[in-house]
Amino acid sequence: MIGKLNHRNIEIFQTIMTSGSLTEAAEHLRTSQPTVSRELAALERLLGFKLFERRSRRIYATEQAVQFHAAVKRSYMGIEQLAKIAESILDNATSHIQIACLPLFSESLMPGVCRRLIADGTNARLRYHSVDNAELMRELLALQYELGVVEVGVAVDGVQMQRYEMGDEVCIVPVDHPLARRDVIHPADLRGESIVTFPQGDRYRRRFDHIFADVGLSDNVRIETNTAGSVCALVEQGVGVGLINPISAKTWLGRGIAVRPFSVSIPFVVGICRPLALPASRLADRVTELLLEECRNLREGLAGGAA
Repeated sequence: MIGKLNHRNIEIFQTIMTSGSLTEAAEHLRTSQPTVSRELAALERLLGFKLFERRSRRIYATEQAVQFHAAVKRSYMGIEQLAKIAESILDNATSHIQIACLPLFSESLMPGVCRRLIADGTNARLRYHSVDNAELMRELLALQYELGVVEVGVAVDGVQMQRYEMGDEVCIVPVDHPLARRDVIHPADLRGESIVTFPQGDRYRRRFDHIFADVGLSDNVRIETNTAGSVCALVEQGVGVGLINPISAKTWLGRGIAVRPFSVSIPFVVGICRPLALPASRLADRVTELLLEECRNLREGLAGGAA
C-alpha cells in the first residue's frame, strides 16, 4: 500500500522531471541538492518504485516515472485552470494575454497585431506561441491560452470560433514554367506534371486528392511535405507544382515561383478561437478586432499579386 503523499513530494518530482537534473531542481526550489536527493528517496519509498536511474552522473526517468508524471501533469492542469480563471476575474485580463497560433500566422498576422496593439498606447503585454493545430486546440481547452488562431476545420466543443475567409487555395509553379503563362490553371492542366503536396490525412490534401482522382492525377503526387513553405521551396527548385494557401503564396512571390488562381474553389479560412470556459476580457476583444483587421488588410494585399 502506497504511503500518504503531500504537495512537497509532488512539487519536487515535478521540478526534477521538468528541469532534467537534481542540481537545477534544487536551484529552482531554492534548496540544496542533498535535500532534493533525500526527499526524492523518501518519495520513492512512499511509492514503492524507482523514479530515476543514475548513469554517468546523470539521471534518467524510469518508465514508471513517465507514467506517474502524466498523472501529475493532469492534476496540475486542473489547478492551473483555476488559477488562470482567477487571474482573469481579478483584473479582467486587461494587462496580459497569451495567444496560440499556427506557424503560418506567427509570421503573417501576428506581427501586424503586435504593432497595432503597441500603437494603442496601452501597457498591454502580448505573448504568442506557434504550435500545430491539434496541440493548439488541446492547450486552448486546457486554458493555457486565451485566444487561438487556426485554419478552420471541424468545430470543437468548448471553443467559440470567428471565421474569416482569406480567399481560395492557389496553384504555384516555377516562374519559368509554361503554366506560368496561363491566367488560370485547371486540374487537367496538371497532367504530366509532378505534384508536391501535403501528407495523407491533411484536410487540404483530402480535397486535393478528390480533384486529382477526377482527372487521373493521383499517380502524379511525387513529394509530400507538411508545410506550405516547404511546398514553395520544392516548387522553386523545379521539382513539381503545388496547391497552397494564398498567404504562403504571397510570401514567396519574387522568389522563383509564379502564383496563379486555381479553377476549383478551395476556400482558405482563418479561425479566431476562444475557450468558452475562460471569461472574455477587454484585451481579448481588442486583439480579436486587430486580428480581423489584419485579415482584411492581408486579403486586400493578396488581390492580384501574381508573379
